[in-house]
Amino acid sequence: MEPMLQLSERGETRDEPDRGAEPDDGSLHPSSTRRALLLTALGGLLIAGVVTALPIGLRSPAVSEDAAPDRLPVPAAPSFPNAKPGDCLNWPDNAPDKATVVDCAQDHRFEVADAVDMRTYPGSEYGPGAPPPSPARIQQISIEQCEPAVERYLGARYDPNSRFSISLLWAGDNAWTKSGERRMLCGLQLPGPANQQVVFQGRVADLDQSKIWPAGTCLGIDPSTNQPTDAPVDCSAPHAMEVTGAVNLAENFPDGLPPEPDQDAFIKETCTALTDAYLAPVQLRDTTLTLIYSTVSLPSWAAGSQQVSCSIGATLGNGGWATLLNSAKGPLLINGQPPIPPPAIPEERLGLELPPG
Repeated sequence: MEPMLQLSERGETRDEPDRGAEPDDGSLHPSSTRRALLLTALGGLLIAGVVTALPIGLRSPAVSEDAAPDRLPVPAAPSFPNAKPGDCLNWPDNAPDKATVVDCAQDHRFEVADAVDMRTYPGSEYGPGAPPPSPARIQQISIEQCEPAVERYLGARYDPNSRFSISLLWAGDNAWTKSGERRMLCGLQLPGPANQQVVFQGRVADLDQSKIWPAGTCLGIDPSTNQPTDAPVDCSAPHAMEVTGAVNLAENFPDGLPPEPDQDAFIKETCTALTDAYLAPVQLRDTTLTLIYSTVSLPSWAAGSQQVSCSIGATLGNGGWATLLNSAKGPLLINGQPPIPPPAIPEERLGLELPPG
């Protein structure tokens, strides 16, 4: 069972500017969730010892060579050829070619799950003198090799909806051509702004992989698809959602994963309270945004992920998301326009419950 992305009923019952039809039942179904939240968490294909980021559990379409940045002539990192499963790598900002193996208890950007020797890759054409693989080929290799490698590596702690992304690290064209480097490293990273990797401490198997962020975090939007990414950005930059809090289901359901209707009722109530407190004195209805949250799947729960984020954003009728600028607590812009608050609710209607349906 995949987690479902819920749109609060508060988004259904108030008058909003016409951004397109919302789903009839107030939910984005699993296929829509995967498309909306995972598809464009892709971190872009970065070459020369950098990461090809793949969301866990996603079979991504290939990336065309035309869409990839230019290759950079960067030498292989000294520690790269010797990295093995369980090693953690760190490098200075924008300098993955300087990656070194560090203690996993220290800051690092990548945890190695497995190494792929391209000389023995099935159907390999990557022997001595062979040209480097194209970006699309690297993407294909990462899909075929890295997701199974990470699943084996994490075992029972594999969360298909983890906040960590499955990634492929390689030494780049120059090392391939001049040094004969044919190893590629499958592993895990945390996506961050501008295709950078966020540092973290500890091994992933020992960490809470719940897809949560601190309240006030804004999550980016892919301008080519109008889909959210899982990469935090400054709220003054274009984004799809703003995080308002997190809910820990284990605190209310200590005996195990509750049925989805029970999850939904508890998360909705808690997210509503957290969002109201986060926005105060601004009211959510005045932002014209919608409360957004997900439920927890059984595989995620079994892996130890028992928290979900509360967020606010706005979907469009074409399956995309509105582009937000600035925090909802400040001078918010939605697709370049300030929100127009709906009319005030008449006092005689306050406190009345809406009829079913």
